[in-house]
Amino acid sequence: MKQYNYCLDFIKGIACIFVVFMHCEFPGLLGTAVQAISRFSVPLFFMVSGYFCFRSTESKTSRSEANRKIKHIGKITLFSCIFFFCFFLLRKFLHGGTHLSISFRESLNWLLFNQPVWVAGQYWFLFALLYTYIFYFLFELNGKRIWAYRLAAAMFGAYLLLAQGAYIAGIYIPNCMYRNWLVEGFAFFMLGHWIHEHQSQIKEKCNNKALITIIIVSTLLNLLERWIIGRDFGVNICSFPQVTAMFIYAIKNPTRHQGNLQLLGKNCAMFVYILHPAVWLAMADCYKAIHIDENLPALYLMPVIVLGITILLSVACNRLQQHFSPSKKK
Repeated sequence: MKQYNYCLDFIKGIACIFVVFMHCEFPGLLGTAVQAISRFSVPLFFMVSGYFCFRSTESKTSRSEANRKIKHIGKITLFSCIFFFCFFLLRKFLHGGTHLSISFRESLNWLLFNQPVWVAGQYWFLFALLYTYIFYFLFELNGKRIWAYRLAAAMFGAYLLLAQGAYIAGIYIPNCMYRNWLVEGFAFFMLGHWIHEHQSQIKEKCNNKALITIIIVSTLLNLLERWIIGRDFGVNICSFPQVTAMFIYAIKNPTRHQGNLQLLGKNCAMFVYILHPAVWLAMADCYKAIHIDENLPALYLMPVIVLGITILLSVACNRLQQHFSPSKKK
């Protein structure tokens, strides 16, 4: 019988909070610091998806299971886009604009590199996750898992080369070339998958003190890296050991950290991700309407307000989902 992992929910709860603070930033140095240490969040969610997609060679993934997972994330992506597009139209109407347009280049970037138009830019993750699932199951259903691992390893190298490496060399590379479903999404997805496949050996070789030390040191090194390089890349070099150590810690300690933050990660992490861009933009409009959009104390308070409202709405959405779910009715 599989043991439920409360600690992984706990880490997800932390990650969804940092996702809000990463996008709705605190002003000044605090905002830069929080953003630097929060870059583990999106890779963590890719890893969680990859971890739970693992099946042993004795119980290979079936086509029906692959279709079910793809349809599930497809529905989440579709309904999220409908929600935000309605919000986008309402906001555009209130601001006095009605014209909508999308260029061929924007359409191509949306299709290939997950840079959406008319919906929240943060939703690139949903499209990337959908593409990643499809791509992964093409390998899995054809018995080519080893090639998926090899490609993922190459994508980690590509990320470092296209992001940090190119910048250090003075070469400009658009971030869509490395912050997309293949280079970032598939790489971290397969890392979570690989950890599941080798978790018995990993648990034996890793101890909690070493993992906590890596988490703390790599988190601090993210600050140093941002200070030295002076640019945000989406995923810092030090984010790689940071998120890996956090994930392994959760796998090694499945019964730890039960409580409200764990429940947030379990029930509301996806809702927080979907809702926070709309809450953030609505709050920014309110700030402008009451003329406090340049008030420094108010700006420091904004991320906290956005987080609080987003969590309340996410809890409400989760309860509605549970109330109307088919399992509830049976």
